[in-house]
Amino acid sequence: MSRVLVMGDIHGNLHAFEQCIEKSEFDFENDVLIQLGDVSDRQPDTALVVEKLLSIKNLIAIRGNHDDWTRKWISNGGQDSTWLANGGQETIDSYKKENTRIDLEKHRQFFSDVQVNHYVDDENRIFVHGGFTNSKGPDYDLTENQCLWDRSLWESAMMGRKIDLEPKVLSGFKEIYIGHTPTLNFFEDQPMNIFNVWNLDTGAGHSTGRLTIMDVYTKEYWQSDSTDSLY
Repeated sequence: MSRVLVMGDIHGNLHAFEQCIEKSEFDFENDVLIQLGDVSDRQPDTALVVEKLLSIKNLIAIRGNHDDWTRKWISNGGQDSTWLANGGQETIDSYKKENTRIDLEKHRQFFSDVQVNHYVDDENRIFVHGGFTNSKGPDYDLTENQCLWDRSLWESAMMGRKIDLEPKVLSGFKEIYIGHTPTLNFFEDQPMNIFNVWNLDTGAGHSTGRLTIMDVYTKEYWQSDSTDSLY
């Protein structure tokens, strides 16, 4: 039977991506992969990561804030100085290196059209890169980019755990899957679960982090080795 798997922030970490695919025995033809965004920047292989993602038949790609920066650059050459200071140069270098081996137009389409800001499945689970502030979801927030940058949802979940009170913002969905805020910030390199929220950014873009892929139904997960052993 086909499975539905969700993967955290990749950040150009091809070796970690390949390890997660291998360890989870991911089926490129039948399984569904929901990737939570930030495929680009920091690690050196963004172009090859995107190439690999494009080979997955049943891919749901969520847009992250780093991907939005990359989208602007790959579409019109815009180079945000904040982006360059946060791993954008590695993405530019990756595309220069792989320029003759990829179809650049397909990569433009990936960042512009394939990636979406969020996804809600048939069981009312929402998959979003950062978060949202309205319990009805990102469509009801003031700006459409809120879901790319928000950290308040995760912060609310953490505060709610401290006082043993589930925040209202979590009430609109059966489960919420996010990336964006590395679990390394909380001295953890495993997925974190608070109430109905799963944080799968286990730090693949950082030297001591890992990449995680999880089965949405069983919650079994697989991880890459630490980044510092891969690059």
